[in-house]
Amino acid sequence: MSNTLLLALLLSAMTASATDLSGWFIPGDASALTLAMQEFKAQPPPPHNRFSASAQRSSLYPTLTRTEQAFVQWNALRLGIDVASSASRYNASAQTFGVRGFNSAEYRTFCVTGHSAFSVLAADSPDEMFDAYRLFAPFHTLRLVSYSKPCGTALHVEMARHLTSSFPDATLLEMIDYGCGMAQESRCLAEMLRVQGRQVKLHLFDIPTPRKSLLAFTCQKFDGFACEMHDVTQKTGLPVAAHFVIATEVLEHMQPAQTSHFRTQLLGTLVPHGLFRTNTREHAEEFMHVDAKISQHWPSWLRQHGFSTVRNMILYSRS
Repeated sequence: MSNTLLLALLLSAMTASATDLSGWFIPGDASALTLAMQEFKAQPPPPHNRFSASAQRSSLYPTLTRTEQAFVQWNALRLGIDVASSASRYNASAQTFGVRGFNSAEYRTFCVTGHSAFSVLAADSPDEMFDAYRLFAPFHTLRLVSYSKPCGTALHVEMARHLTSSFPDATLLEMIDYGCGMAQESRCLAEMLRVQGRQVKLHLFDIPTPRKSLLAFTCQKFDGFACEMHDVTQKTGLPVAAHFVIATEVLEHMQPAQTSHFRTQLLGTLVPHGLFRTNTREHAEEFMHVDAKISQHWPSWLRQHGFSTVRNMILYSRS
């Protein structure tokens, strides 16, 4: 199927829903979906890291990441079908773009084409950017679900070690994921801390789209974490006394006023010795990268406000 035809089908789906340009169908009886998700019972967490490569290989669907498995379970509940059928649908859709599916360069090109085609409906200007994120939610969700970065890397070990050594065992570690997508890295870190016996609460922030239902199900029910969902708006505030804040592949999407607001919130929430995980490298100039040259101002701002570099451009500790 050509990209042109796929885009036409997606546009048809969008215009079929008069109340929502987000691009996918949510059942009219939302209470039935909510009840099904509330009744879902995950397996009790084992003593090992459920996000590791070895745990994935021994799972029911070894070719799917943990996040993809959560999506398959959520989509089965959403559509009222069995999990095996949901997995088959996901694999069939993903294979439209070859072996790597939604994580492929082909799918990324497809998304870029969609951005260009549908930007007539919503662009990345300050007044339209929230509408644009809702419009492109199905594109972005499938891409985000497919991310397959490993859990338990040297960086993850370093962050977990820093948090466990900096704060007493009885501390409830409050973790903020801002612009979280599917929160793979913060969920991974929470899992590593869980295995070590630490108590964690996740605060997941993103622009509200139908993905919010998927993310809440994934974090609260499928993973079983203490997890609170927060909508990102122009004036979003952050909880006080956070020990860890992550905002990766986010800063370049912020308009100047949003950057200023987020900086004020960051200073008000992150406690001394807390970690700020981000990516302050320069980014490519493309749709929704409204501040691609963040390397020219973010690292210097962090230094000026009492952050020390743990790993260049990506990890900082507050003094």
